[in-house]
Amino acid sequence: MKIGFYLGDIKKPESQGDLTFELSFVDEVLSQKTTHEFIFYYFGKKNIFKNQENVKFVCLKHYKKPEISFHPMCIKTYKTPICSLNYRLKKDNVNIMFFLKPYLHEHIETPYFAIIRDVAHRVLNYFPEFNSNRIIEKKEKKFALFLTYASQIITCNNVVKNDIKTLYNVIDEKITVMSLPAPNWIKKVKSDDFILKANGLIKNSYIFYPAQFWSHKNHIRLILAAQVMKEQNINLKVVFSGLDKGNKQYLIKKVKELDLNDDIIFLDYVSQKELSSLYKNAYAFVYPCLAGADSISALEAMYYNCPVLISDHLGYNQQLKKAALYFNPLDEIDIVEKIKTLNDIQIKDELISKGQLLIKELTPKDYIEKCLNLIDNFYLIRQCWSLKESYDNK
Repeated sequence: MKIGFYLGDIKKPESQGDLTFELSFVDEVLSQKTTHEFIFYYFGKKNIFKNQENVKFVCLKHYKKPEISFHPMCIKTYKTPICSLNYRLKKDNVNIMFFLKPYLHEHIETPYFAIIRDVAHRVLNYFPEFNSNRIIEKKEKKFALFLTYASQIITCNNVVKNDIKTLYNVIDEKITVMSLPAPNWIKKVKSDDFILKANGLIKNSYIFYPAQFWSHKNHIRLILAAQVMKEQNINLKVVFSGLDKGNKQYLIKKVKELDLNDDIIFLDYVSQKELSSLYKNAYAFVYPCLAGADSISALEAMYYNCPVLISDHLGYNQQLKKAALYFNPLDEIDIVEKIKTLNDIQIKDELISKGQLLIKELTPKDYIEKCLNLIDNFYLIRQCWSLKESYDNK
């Protein structure tokens, strides 16, 4: 059976946090011993993967609007070539398609499964990154259509499942809940401690929050928590890392206003080697995010024996269970109190121990095997019709 996988737009591996899951997924699929044939489709400037036995990578072209040229005598329209994934799937005789992220360019006629990690753009639509006219008008209808025609939707916990059912009118039987695994890069990368020296950091001298600078990531609450810690003579810096998504300058100004320049460190994108060093030397991983229902970063932190403190709402409780401490993400006092809880060595050690047990349960291997089992079961239905026949108007 030919199984297609859509990876999305990959410009630079490791350049975006949201690629962590996709690239880990690919790596684990490639390690599977199976009779299936896999074809991975993605957008990018060039092929960054290598084909191998029973595995093919297809680099697609971006959609472009037709270019219109006005001439004194006439109007000519020059159409830029468009790559239709739907056409390509038929040409490649793909039996079942698997989307690791939503595909909104066109309707896909091949039966497909879709991984949906959250629908925060509907739940928290008051954030600027979620409520622009472009997203509301152009993307939402396509997203709803994408979910409606999915053969199966895979999501991380029951919180997201209920949101999808309520907001998109999807029946219960079409949604499967599977906890996300810890990414496999954490077992392959050696730490680079130079980033600590470059920023004057030593072990247990800071709390760490790796997240792109979106407003829903709620960095402001850790800045206010840093102010509280300073007032209480708690000697911990706050370290942020991530790409600027429009909110970074606002945060930098707030830090300056509160006279916290010596207490807050802003890092840009960091490599996996640097990231692993920041995890393993942090006093705690503190995650006040207001959107999303799972955190791959939390699982990464657990691998490096970094205690996890996280928002007490959404699906984090279901994902991390007793392996994390939970706080009110809109209350900096509560955040600081939870940080102080780690002064109890017994609590801290128990948290680390439970984190180690959790990531041993949530392995990429088990996750991929479950996905392939879902596909195998659906193939019994897929055998009901031909790949080659046209069923239009019949």
